[in-house]
Amino acid sequence: MKKSILVVGTGRFGRGLIERLYELEHEVFAIDNDEESLNDVKDMIVSGAIIDVAENDDQLTMIVEKKSFDAAIVAITQNFEGALIACHILLEAGIPVYAKAANTLRGNILMNMGVHQVTFPERDSGRRLANMIDNSDAIDILELPQGYVVEQVLIGPGYDGKSIQELNLNNRLQTWILVIYHDGISSVPSAATRLYQGDTAIVFGKSENMKVFDKENFRDR
Repeated sequence: MKKSILVVGTGRFGRGLIERLYELEHEVFAIDNDEESLNDVKDMIVSGAIIDVAENDDQLTMIVEKKSFDAAIVAITQNFEGALIACHILLEAGIPVYAKAANTLRGNILMNMGVHQVTFPERDSGRRLANMIDNSDAIDILELPQGYVVEQVLIGPGYDGKSIQELNLNNRLQTWILVIYHDGISSVPSAATRLYQGDTAIVFGKSENMKVFDKENFRDR
């Protein structure tokens, strides 16, 4: 489903994020205080604005009031004051907020504010975060070459009580469940292994096939 997403900060991390969101066909609105940086992503965004959030928070407030965003990413670390202001405005508007943090201390501050997830640029990529926003049912996603992904997902009502053999995922969707966590215990599943709602699964497959997997997994029985 196409989402409307606000990205605050278009540096290297923000650009990678915008590139992937564009590939996933989401509508992106971008904000940065640097016109040249914003110009670098102009072909991948619906619209953009040159704003220094720390100095002109009222402009961000006006944008948020006028538009309906499904999610927002605050991808600035050098200006922590600006990141705090942006997160506050977005959270007050009821928008799910993801943020980038330079270190654990700042990350904890953002989490305590109510930020949905904090990403650390030395560990995570903007593209990976984009994948997680695209698929809100996935707990974590590792993007691999040639369109393959490894996802950590919760088992939903659609697959509840069904065995690996019954689902026949490897033949139907070229998708494989590698590990199952049931009641906190991990195991490598066999054909006879049954899945239960609330279990966590590590799943490998093509990105486009994983969308079918998610649709089946989370549909009502």
